[in-house]
Amino acid sequence: MSHGLTFSRLLVLAVLAAAPLLAAEKEETLQVGKPRAEEPAKKAEPAKPTEVSTKSSYCLRARDFIRVGVINEADTLIERRINPDGTIDIPFLKDLVPIAGLTITEAQAEITKRFRRYFKEPQVVITIVNYAERRVYVSGYVGKPGPVNIPPEENLTLGKALSMAGGILARGRRSDVAIKRTRDGKLVTIVKDVRKIDSGDEPDFILEDDDAIYVDDSKF
Repeated sequence: MSHGLTFSRLLVLAVLAAAPLLAAEKEETLQVGKPRAEEPAKKAEPAKPTEVSTKSSYCLRARDFIRVGVINEADTLIERRINPDGTIDIPFLKDLVPIAGLTITEAQAEITKRFRRYFKEPQVVITIVNYAERRVYVSGYVGKPGPVNIPPEENLTLGKALSMAGGILARGRRSDVAIKRTRDGKLVTIVKDVRKIDSGDEPDFILEDDDAIYVDDSKF
């Protein structure tokens, strides 16, 4: 009986002695899981704004309808269609200004040089009001013969023009599609094998305003 009491006492004393160690271990575990005050969560950096270029690679063309003027000089504001020869008539200036083939930035610089005779540090602004209509003509063995418009500020390829014209019919000759255009006042014919363009063996052919495309009969 006395041995049982002695054993019980020893067990109780052992538990009491181990309690502080268990508490310390528990506290240490909690401290490990607790976030440190000296390391606050990093704030996400704001995204940098995307730069958008204001320069246009579009080259002005004959028959484009544009607005031209000098900033803060209302009397200079005009709207004109670029002449067939690529020039524009500006009342303030004595001579016609050739601007077809120039980007808007280049044309503004060209006209600014001429306005310096009349204004101090002029700032010329050009705005396109309406693009000149550009088109090619597709005929022969295609699904929808007729004119195909060239999108503003874009190139039109032979493959895309044929697709917009309904594609080449089964009877159409794909090996030699003819493109007729005027170059230096003379009519020239360019022949393209559409099969090589479709397979990637040749780059697609870029068309020009007023080109005439003809798909012949494959049986001849």
